Amino acid sequence: MSSQVHHTSDQLQFGRRLRTLRLARGMSQAELAGTEISATYLSRLESGARPPTERVLSHLCDQLGVTPAAFQPSTGSTLARALATVTTLGEAPEAASVLEEALQQPSEDDDLALRWQVQWVLARAYHAQGRSAEEFRLLEELTELSDEIGLPELRVRSRTQLARRERSAGNLVSSLARAGDAVSLAESLGHPHHLMEATLVLISIEAESGRLAEARARADQLLESLGDHVPVKARVEALWTAATVRGRQGEGPAAIEAMQAAIAQPVGSEDPTLWLRLRLAAASLYLQLDPRDTERARQHLDEAGSAVELISMPPLHQRELWFLQCQLAYYEGRLGTARDLSERLGERPEGLGRRDLVRLQLLRHRIAISGGDRTAVSEMKSLATRAQQSGDADLAAEAWRGLVESLTPPTDDPDHG
Repeated sequence: MSSQVHHTSDQLQFGRRLRTLRLARGMSQAELAGTEISATYLSRLESGARPPTERVLSHLCDQLGVTPAAFQPSTGSTLARALATVTTLGEAPEAASVLEEALQQPSEDDDLALRWQVQWVLARAYHAQGRSAEEFRLLEELTELSDEIGLPELRVRSRTQLARRERSAGNLVSSLARAGDAVSLAESLGHPHHLMEATLVLISIEAESGRLAEARARADQLLESLGDHVPVKARVEALWTAATVRGRQGEGPAAIEAMQAAIAQPVGSEDPTLWLRLRLAAASLYLQLDPRDTERARQHLDEAGSAVELISMPPLHQRELWFLQCQLAYYEGRLGTARDLSERLGERPEGLGRRDLVRLQLLRHRIAISGGDRTAVSEMKSLATRAQQSGDADLAAEAWRGLVESLTPPTDDPDHG
């Protein structure tokens, strides 16, 4: 085939197909390049700047597990056209509709890896839109499809993401098992990026399940393994996870140190969404400290609020921002603002994790108590008891602490002063 890849248009088609095949298998450019060619040369191949030689084409086929015919463009594929279309739409709401319609069409080929990639992008679109139930269903399908395809990379990524969403939904037993499977698969695969991602999810689930000692040991080991070669995003996620575990262990200074180290990483221009999520996570941490640091929490929430004007914020993160602003308003005695934000969130905000939903219920009961509703006291006691019985010791402690504090609410209300 390489003898046919002479003209610029041929090279561009080859490059696009090469990139599609690589991404469908969850491989980085460095992994695909291996020791035979350089990642820089592979990047030029994907951009269409260079044609492949016979030796390079043979290497790529071996690495990807395909024949040279696989590099022929499949312009008739509905899935391929849909995937190409959404790359121009970004996170626009219509991107999900384009992919949904393509998946409903009769299959025009047997490219299961391409179908997996389309479903993966659609799941991410569902998450950005806060469509949790649809995302969860699709991730279950992705996990089954990855097993059918048999590519270890896809199996790891599917299980890791599904475990993450199961944790948010409170399905701790199944999420722990899936995350453990993902870590084992990643270890056998020998892929450091997939292993780190799966390990970070496993740590968070262990912490959520009350296995704080195991989570802390795993988090500390992960931090020790970080070297200069680790990408900034992975470093941020590791520090963020360590901060969360230390915070849940009641080690405020250590948690703050790890969180500040994460925020200090240069992620703003490269990944504005991660930059935003870090500010929300930092604000949440400061609001859970004992004593709370409302000044630093307000600083990070103000930064996040300003960023909304510059970037397109997914609905999920918008609800997280409102929730944290609601907490801050209550702790600062601005009860009117807290009530307004609570109403804006709705009865059960889609996308918030199990723990944050409990925190929201606790906060609403505290607001009600501030308004003279004494029945909310028994509701808070019930929430604290259930958290304690489920083994969620730190959430139970947070609930009991909130109950004590709510019985002596602030006397000044700046919203009505």
